[in-house]
Amino acid sequence: MKKLTNLIMSCAVALTVIPGSAMAAKFVVGYTNLADTDVFTMSRKTAFIEAAKGDPNIDIRFTDANGDISKQLDQIDNYIAQKVNAIIVVPVDYQGIVPGVEKANKAGIPVIALGIESAGGKYTFVGSKNIDAGRLQGEFMKAKLPKDAKILYLQGTPGLYHSQERLQGFTEACLKARPDVKVLANLTGNYDRAEGMKVTEDWVQSFKQFDAIIAANDQMALGALQALKTSNRLKGVMISGIDGTGDALKAIKDGEMSQSIFQNARGQAEGAYAVVKTIMSGQPAPDELLIPFESIVAENVDKYMKK
Repeated sequence: MKKLTNLIMSCAVALTVIPGSAMAAKFVVGYTNLADTDVFTMSRKTAFIEAAKGDPNIDIRFTDANGDISKQLDQIDNYIAQKVNAIIVVPVDYQGIVPGVEKANKAGIPVIALGIESAGGKYTFVGSKNIDAGRLQGEFMKAKLPKDAKILYLQGTPGLYHSQERLQGFTEACLKARPDVKVLANLTGNYDRAEGMKVTEDWVQSFKQFDAIIAANDQMALGALQALKTSNRLKGVMISGIDGTGDALKAIKDGEMSQSIFQNARGQAEGAYAVVKTIMSGQPAPDELLIPFESIVAENVDKYMKK
């Protein structure tokens, strides 16, 4: 009996130290989203869930910052306290997220900034360069606008670096190359469809004629589209947005929008998952993994509607 007891105890001890056993802890990822109410960031989050769902070794914990940087920093603090293995953050603010990234760095937790960069700290950026999105809009409008065209620009939320970069890309590609093009107004719609519609309603009252509305995302572009349709001013006005959302693709297919810039939510999500797997393997994560923007117009929209 004594020998049997000793054997059982020996086996029990051995089982506790077998590497890769069924009792091994999972790799825990904390994912804090900018806002679950934002169409694009939610589609990217859904794509990340899809990419990781078949991996039994990963445990993903999600939180929603709902556009509040203080809330997002608290969420990062909580992930650090939970001793997660990696943090994915879709930053609410380029500058404001820095303290959270730096705290994670001090705790030795790898950070993946998804879609939006951080102004400081060490992290892997997975996403697309926003200046390229504006550049693709600018190249399209440079080629398509008539001589002495008049345009309106719907800007993203002021102060956010991606708003500034999208405008910069458009300015460099179109306005510097086409000095005949006049910008009648440049106002923010805060990346929101309702605000984009309201600003455009005011423009319809203020300007008798314009040739195009360029928006820093699809939601504002779709708001502008609705305002133009309601006022019977859509004819002859080109509309360009960014993100390649389903509603924008349908509008291009129907001939109501001229362009959207495809920001590949699935490609970015799969890229973030690939970086997580790299970290899991013990290999160093890259500084960045870029997913290019792509221009969607009437001639190629069908390809994107299948994605």
